[in-house]
Amino acid sequence: MIRSFTLAISATAILLVMTGSTAMAQSTTSDPQGNERPVIGLQHTGPIKVVYQVSEDKWKDGAGKAFLYLKNLRGFYDKQGISASDLDIRAVVHGDASSHVLTDEAWNRVKGVDTGNPNTKLLSELKKLGVSVELCDTRRKREGWSKSDINAGVLLTEAAYARIIDLQHQGYAYIKF
Repeated sequence: MIRSFTLAISATAILLVMTGSTAMAQSTTSDPQGNERPVIGLQHTGPIKVVYQVSEDKWKDGAGKAFLYLKNLRGFYDKQGISASDLDIRAVVHGDASSHVLTDEAWNRVKGVDTGNPNTKLLSELKKLGVSVELCDTRRKREGWSKSDINAGVLLTEAAYARIIDLQHQGYAYIKF
C-alpha cells in the first residue's frame, strides 16, 4: 500500500513537472523577448519609513551617489501617488561619506579647493522634499569639525550605528548604501 502511494505521488510529480515545462516552453515561444513579463508594483503604499545608512564616499554625476538615489526614491514614490505625509525617509551619514555634508566653506578648507561642496544644492532639495539627513556626531568630533562646519539642513545624531538600530526598532526599513 505504501509503495503504491509512493508510486502515485512520484507519477503525479513527474506529470506536474512535465506540464509546467510545457507551459513554460509555450510562454517563452509566444514571447521570446519576455516583453509580456509582469512587473511587481508597490503593494504597501504607506506609511513608509526607511533609513539609509550612508557610509561610503561614492559619487555619481558630480554628487554624492546616495543623495542622488534618495532623491530618485522620493521621486518614485511621488510618481506612484504616495503623499509626502505617508513618507519618512532618513539618511544616517558616517564614515567616509561624512564630508559629503560639509558647508561650502568647510568643504573648501578640508579638500583644499575653492569649488564648494558639490552636494550643497542636493542637500537643500532633499530637505525640501522632506528627506531627513543626519550626521554621526562622533565622526564630526573625530574629524575636528565644528557644528557650524556641517550643512545647516543636516541634523546631528550622537552615534550612527545606535541611531540606525533605534530607527529599525521604530519600524524603519534599512538600506545600506
